[in-house]
Amino acid sequence: MPLKKPNVLMPLLAALLMTSAGVFAQPETDAPGIELETCELLVPGTPLSTVGECGWLEAAENPEEPEGRKIQIRVARIPAKGRVAEPDPLVFFAGGPGQSATESWPIVAGALRKLNENRDILLVDQRGTGQSNPLKCPQIELAEALALDWDDLASSTQECLDSLDGDPRFYTTTIAMHDIDAAREALGYEQVNLFGGSYGTRAAQVYLRLFPDRVRSVVLDSVVPQTLALGTEHAKKLDQAIYRVLKACDEDALCSENFPDTANLLAGLVREVDENPVEITVEHPTTGQPFPVKFNREVLSTSIRFLTYSADTQAMLPLLIHEAATEKRFDRLASQMLIAATGLQQSISQGMEMSVMCSEDFPLYPPEPAANDYLLGDIMEKAVHIQCGIWPRGPVPDNFHEPVSGDVPVLLLSGELDPVTPPEYADQVAVHFTSSRHLVAPGQGHIASTRGCMGRIVSEFVMEGSADDLETDCMSDLQATPFFISLTGPAP
Repeated sequence: MPLKKPNVLMPLLAALLMTSAGVFAQPETDAPGIELETCELLVPGTPLSTVGECGWLEAAENPEEPEGRKIQIRVARIPAKGRVAEPDPLVFFAGGPGQSATESWPIVAGALRKLNENRDILLVDQRGTGQSNPLKCPQIELAEALALDWDDLASSTQECLDSLDGDPRFYTTTIAMHDIDAAREALGYEQVNLFGGSYGTRAAQVYLRLFPDRVRSVVLDSVVPQTLALGTEHAKKLDQAIYRVLKACDEDALCSENFPDTANLLAGLVREVDENPVEITVEHPTTGQPFPVKFNREVLSTSIRFLTYSADTQAMLPLLIHEAATEKRFDRLASQMLIAATGLQQSISQGMEMSVMCSEDFPLYPPEPAANDYLLGDIMEKAVHIQCGIWPRGPVPDNFHEPVSGDVPVLLLSGELDPVTPPEYADQVAVHFTSSRHLVAPGQGHIASTRGCMGRIVSEFVMEGSADDLETDCMSDLQATPFFISLTGPAP
């Protein structure tokens, strides 16, 4: 689920910032319909990598024209490490929308390594992402992107559309799930276990609705209800998380002593930069060179939003807000925005993102963006109205936004302080399954499975195929990261 920043053409939801590349060697396995070769899935700029087997699946771009244009779908398999492999692999659905499964998996692989001991991991780059005919807008320099304004958004959206090698109408979630199932069939798996994070929970639910007999179990981390139009509640849920964090600071003796009344300081800061934007210079996140930024309401809200995704960066909010409000030091907040913006420009296929949003979500948006007093204001709705007024819309089933139900075992995970998919979303989804369990990770933000012992719990659930007897006592060790009192970290 993205949040559009009008002058960057990028999503602000994504919790994992990554790109990947494949390195191919000799053929390893010939699966029915897919020839697999050894490959290494990398997260550039980090030491994270995963060795697996990669290949291609051919699919019709338009399912109604099976003899028409074909696209290549990237498929990867991480074989089970042990001597005996269970017959049902884990299928991983990436977030965004617009992120790639093969590029995202190395980030979560460590948390689920126990699961990979006796189960294959199946990764399919959803059409339009990664190496599956990616619908990526032309890369533009960061300075140029930041200089765009509302008047430029329509023309830059049209430029992106004109540059794409593909028909955006056929890159929706429902069509993509047929690719996933074709990969399952080609590799000879009868049943699979589903794991989706953020937007990936929507994809997993759609797959389950389409192919219920193929699913053994489902894990939904940071849950998106089918009834939700992505983006319509981003501003509301962000404020909910921010003010819970700031309230926790007020209740912490050391934090409140050093950063008193932070909520009111934030409100004043918003008014100040909204009325009088400030020209500042920060260090470019990749070149290290001085970089000019106009610190305005959009930059402030975007910076704070990124910081609210993780417990570790939530702990910095009182310090940075206090510093900006009382010392007029805006550089560190602006730097956070630039770092995240740079990563997201690389990791998100913006064309696929808009294909999903405009086809599946925009029809549920109000005719006009509603004014509000939230930190983000109406930025998301305004951008979506402009872009989806241009972007072609694909077919969406009439029941797409109806809740998915079933008797398959479902484990739902939430971070207590998630700013975009809060625990109440998972509660809305859980009631539609006869065998579900919802775990809330104390003090955590977006994507819970990589925190503490949550990955072990997920692995146990999939291995057992049931949430009835999960050992969850270890979750009591999870807590919010102590507040930073200085840039060196929390007090000793």
